[in-house]
Amino acid sequence: MKHLLILSCLFLYGTSGATTWLVGPTRQYTVPSAVSNLVAQGDTINIDPGLYTGDVTKWFASNLVIRCIGPGYAHLEANGNYAEGKAIWVIKGANCTVEGIEFSGCKVPDHNGAGIRQEGQHLTLRNCFFHHNEMGILTSNDGISDYVFESCEFSFNGFGDGYSHNIYVGSVNSLTMRYCYSHDAHVGHLVKSRARYNYLYYNRFTLENGDGSYEVDLPNGGRAYLIGNLIEQGINSQNTGIVSFAAENQNHPEQEIILAHNTIVNNRTSGRFVQFSNGIDLVKMVNNLFLGAGTLLQGTTTQIDTTNNLRITSLAAGLLTDPANYDYSLSANSPCINAGIQPGEYAGIPLMATSAYLHPMGHTARWYSGSAPDVGAYEFLTSPYRSIPDPGITRVQIFPNPAVKGMPVLVQFSEPMLQPAPLTIWDLQGRLISQNNLEKGQTTVEISTGMLSPGLYRIQIPSLNQQSWIMTVL
Repeated sequence: MKHLLILSCLFLYGTSGATTWLVGPTRQYTVPSAVSNLVAQGDTINIDPGLYTGDVTKWFASNLVIRCIGPGYAHLEANGNYAEGKAIWVIKGANCTVEGIEFSGCKVPDHNGAGIRQEGQHLTLRNCFFHHNEMGILTSNDGISDYVFESCEFSFNGFGDGYSHNIYVGSVNSLTMRYCYSHDAHVGHLVKSRARYNYLYYNRFTLENGDGSYEVDLPNGGRAYLIGNLIEQGINSQNTGIVSFAAENQNHPEQEIILAHNTIVNNRTSGRFVQFSNGIDLVKMVNNLFLGAGTLLQGTTTQIDTTNNLRITSLAAGLLTDPANYDYSLSANSPCINAGIQPGEYAGIPLMATSAYLHPMGHTARWYSGSAPDVGAYEFLTSPYRSIPDPGITRVQIFPNPAVKGMPVLVQFSEPMLQPAPLTIWDLQGRLISQNNLEKGQTTVEISTGMLSPGLYRIQIPSLNQQSWIMTVL
């Protein structure tokens, strides 16, 4: 009986072939490296918050969830140690998830000591913190991996040679970053990614007092979507380029960069907001705000599509809330208000910003209430942005409403759909006009009004408490 009790305390949940391991100063396994060679595929490693000095390791198993439990981070301070001459953690397993871990102080003989060296396929990071390493995170070049970084902070990383960065993603399939905060890089870039597809949504990339180089560097091109980001070039930047695309080679089939609803600020006296290699396929920009001195575009492209962007050379003229402290939300009478258009989509990806970055490393729903979308990463609001929605309530907004016949209408939900559901459109005589099928997790749907006659229509989603909303077509 005594042995059974010990086993239940050590492994918590041993069912379904997966084990949950407990790590912490008061546990049997006091440091993460003590379990890294014991875990098996699909296991969960729960680490108590606190400081773990000099503990480095390699993770071989796949489908691991490695996370801090409790408030704060589990802080792995390298203190002169490293695994395989590479990093604090070298992750060799596939499909791993890391949550709530802080990595700092990694230095190696090759000067690219990282918080994480990712060598296995695919990785998800949430609520992690990488700082004062020679490299924040460095990944492989396997061509197939998909990485998701969510609500993570990267700061003060870089050896100082220009080859080490806050974030360095190799030639993989895709990088998705959302609600992240990368700042104060040392000589290197805030974000460098060679992925074929880059989805950078609602992040804050601000150099601030750092002496880094590009804020966003996508040296191999590919297809990149930058939507709803805050991007700032600091006065100590080593390179006047802010967003750089395909500068080293063009080895991906697509060579397209799409920017929508970003606020990009240059605090230097000169610079290049968006620079790209000659001969790429497309530069598409809509509803972006470019503030400060410098050249807007540099390079040649087969196709350029710039619509309803604002270029303002004086930061004060943007009438932002507090740009000196990186608060780029709009104040009353800002020229950004109602200056945008409904941006549509590109290659099946909607370009309308449905969220806004909320510092630090959070987000809130972006609601549209004026006659047109506002330009930049924020919509002007008379009440503050909130990170916590009303519990149990999904709010719905229709924009624009009224809409001119032929104009697409965006229906936006404050929370992702919990399950698949129909969205139906009825006329006021009770006749069903059309139906859209919503997927689980969906937050927006675009409705075509081209076949609708002018008049009033009722939109209904049965799963949302049988509520209905009126849409007007002019």
